[in-house]
Amino acid sequence: MKGKKLSVKERREKIENDEHYRKQVFKELCDHVARGYSSDCFGPLSYETIVKYLSLYPKEFCEEEFIEAQRKGKEMWEGIGQRQSNGSCLGNSRSWFYNMAHRYKWSDRVQVENEHKGQVAINVVSYASTQRPSQDTSEH
Repeated sequence: MKGKKLSVKERREKIENDEHYRKQVFKELCDHVARGYSSDCFGPLSYETIVKYLSLYPKEFCEEEFIEAQRKGKEMWEGIGQRQSNGSCLGNSRSWFYNMAHRYKWSDRVQVENEHKGQVAINVVSYASTQRPSQDTSEH
C-alpha cells in the first residue's frame, strides 16, 4: 500500500469506515493470493481478519473473487510443476513437491482409515480330524 503506513488500529478504523479503502485492500489481497502467496502472509491483514471481513463486508470482500484468486495462485504453482516435468523449467522438483504438500495438502501416501461398528460373527472351520490314525511301532 502506498502512502503513509498506518498502524494496525488506524488500518482497522479506516477499513471499517471507508468502503473505497476496503475495496483497495481486498484488491491487493486478491492480487497477492493470485501470485501464489498464501493469505497467511498478507501484510495488511491476518487470515482471521480476512475471514471476518469476508463475512462483515461481502460487497467489498467478495468470497467468490477471493476463491478465484486462490485458484489462480494454485494454477501458478501447478504450472511450475508442469514445466519442470516437461523440462521447460529448471528447478528443484522435491522442493516444489514439499511446497505443494504443505500448501495444498498433497501426499504421496494413501491414508486408509477403516472403522467398523457393530458385531462381527466369526466361524472357525477345522478340517483336522479328532481321531488320529494309530501308529504302528512294530518293525516289519
